Amino acid sequence: MSENLAFEEMLDIRDLDCPMPIMRTKAMLARMASGDHLKITANNREFISEIHTISRQMGHTILEEDTEGKILSFVVQKK
Repeated sequence: MSENLAFEEMLDIRDLDCPMPIMRTKAMLARMASGDHLKITANNREFISEIHTISRQMGHTILEEDTEGKILSFVVQKK
């Protein structure tokens, strides 16, 4: 993951049960300005498909993704 990419907000959704991770992600993105970056830390592997689905549906862009280890990390740019 790039160390040079700045983000305006961070969201730690580790250890949350469904549907809380995606609900909190949507709520945070709704409060952010267009073009802002959100860094998300998760550990629920189901979240991988969920973040891709909502990003596609809402027009956001996943700029970075690290899903190799136990801790998942994403940087999403709000539409």
